Amino acid sequence: MTQKQSPAYPNFSLEKAIDLARQIFEKDRKNPIDRDVAARHIGYGGTSGAADKTLATLAHYGLVERAGKGQLRVTQTLVDIIFPDSEHDKRAALKEAGFSPSVFNVIRSRFSDGTPSEAALRGWLVRENFLDRAIGPVAKAYLDTVRYLEQSKAFESGSDDSDFDASPDESITRPETNQVHSTNFHPTPPAIAAPAMELNIINAEISGDTVKVTALLDREGLEKLEKKIAFLKDFLSV
Repeated sequence: MTQKQSPAYPNFSLEKAIDLARQIFEKDRKNPIDRDVAARHIGYGGTSGAADKTLATLAHYGLVERAGKGQLRVTQTLVDIIFPDSEHDKRAALKEAGFSPSVFNVIRSRFSDGTPSEAALRGWLVRENFLDRAIGPVAKAYLDTVRYLEQSKAFESGSDDSDFDASPDESITRPETNQVHSTNFHPTPPAIAAPAMELNIINAEISGDTVKVTALLDREGLEKLEKKIAFLKDFLSV
């Protein structure tokens, strides 16, 4: 029987990812650049397996995005984190980035009553048939990211987050690296209480193999919705 693939995962925490993405921004702002150049900006000699994994992790957090064949650029999310208009905007951007990785959303919904211990999280990953080589990186990246979000006052573990969006940043195409094989990993975040409608805020509620989407959109929001629908098709095919 062919094994299913669970969502890919980031190799390290959001805090480290922000530091690396900042180095790209400082050298080339939001301009599209070759992946080889981006790799050099963050300390590699050029493109390589290690560099690709690192850039993929930045993409998982929504800090970089594809900008053409073999190119990428940093995102507005990163800019909102490092040069925010307000502390509120910074916290919102941090939270968006921190829970962009799809596997983090599943963990968050599974342990909805507070951040799990490392032992509990590792045990759950084992039961979900994650490969041994993935369990350590996934657990460490998630727990380190949650601690960073809590320290930054962007997230309070166990609180009622009515603005929780069950899907990662729709602008990032799922990276092909760091795939984790699983035979029974089925992301099914719980239904979310709908907050007051805000322009271009798309709320997606995933239940099994169905999705409920609510949003108030203008032209820009419609383009954003197209990207989110493309992501959801990919996400539900897992």
